[in-house]
Amino acid sequence: MSQERSSQDRGQPPPGALPAGGRLEIRVAWADSPPGSLFALASRQNPSRGFLFVSKVLGKHWPARPSAMARAHRTLAWKLHALRLDGPLVFIALAETAVGLGRAVFEEFCARPGAPAALFTQTTRYSLGRKAVLGLDEAHSHARGHLVHEPADPGDRETFYGARTLVLVDDEISTGRTLAGLARAFLGLCPTLGDVALVSLTDWLDGEKARDLASGLPVGVSFVSLLKGSFDFFPDGRERAGENFRSVGDWRDKSPFLARDHGRLGLRAGRGLPGLQAALAGLGLDRGRPVRVIGTGEFLHEPFLLALALEERGFDVLFQSTTRTPAMVGGAIGNRLRFADNYHDGIDNFLYNHAEAGAAQNVIVYETRPLPADHDLPRLLGARTVFL
Repeated sequence: MSQERSSQDRGQPPPGALPAGGRLEIRVAWADSPPGSLFALASRQNPSRGFLFVSKVLGKHWPARPSAMARAHRTLAWKLHALRLDGPLVFIALAETAVGLGRAVFEEFCARPGAPAALFTQTTRYSLGRKAVLGLDEAHSHARGHLVHEPADPGDRETFYGARTLVLVDDEISTGRTLAGLARAFLGLCPTLGDVALVSLTDWLDGEKARDLASGLPVGVSFVSLLKGSFDFFPDGRERAGENFRSVGDWRDKSPFLARDHGRLGLRAGRGLPGLQAALAGLGLDRGRPVRVIGTGEFLHEPFLLALALEERGFDVLFQSTTRTPAMVGGAIGNRLRFADNYHDGIDNFLYNHAEAGAAQNVIVYETRPLPADHDLPRLLGARTVFL
């Protein structure tokens, strides 16, 4: 099953000629799990970077067991806790890919005995009609612009501007430039900052690059990951035809479609998932058939909690989420579904390695209401929908 939409992509490079690929040489120094259980490889349609590390424990491009994701969250939180960093801490997760990872690591960290005070927030590609205190340019991304909004609660703002430690969470660290830039920008807001911890599933900075990144910041820098390695990419010089797609939104105020804040305006730990029992009861799932729970865009943690609860109740569950990242079919990307986004941006979204309608009980979880008229993913998958 597939549906292709063609639209003029404003704010993106023209489709034209893109790098066809090349040779990727990977060196793994150490890993907590076999590397093949942590990631696979694919090609992205991006003139800045033609390859893609597809995480197997992130729940984005690759369907993952919620329990396997939870083990990764706990391990990263334990490693971060072992650093004994001074509080208060501010966690910032990078949209869209690492928002769920960052929130889950934050919750696990705060649940550990003796954890210092901490606040979670995230970068976002959506304006909320409120004060944005940081802007971020992710140079290699398909959608480069990010915002960090000021926390809504006065107490949270006090923590945000008075943090001792900044924890930046991304799914991978390849060059470190984006995270280093965000850390420098945050230092301009927070003069009390003394340490920065960079948390990722895979860290691809070799020793020299890591030292260069650390020496460029006037604070202590720590690295936490499940895998440490390095890579070199050698383009083959051939060209391929690109596709038309649009992945940059209109930056209009999206607060009318976001009834609840799930992390863009600052959160303390322990909120969990209000209404979880009601959501589970309303699904009416067949315990004898597999279940695919699908998060949407930047909305990952609460859908993950729903998937984890189903798995703990004995269902055969996989979790993944939609994305605006344009990847190519091949390698770790077995199939691709293309459709209009659900945030009223009119951009292309994708679901990779998806289960066809009828192959699993698909449950799509949204934070946006109402859904745009042209967002037809529920129909394409024959899916149940949940709004949280």
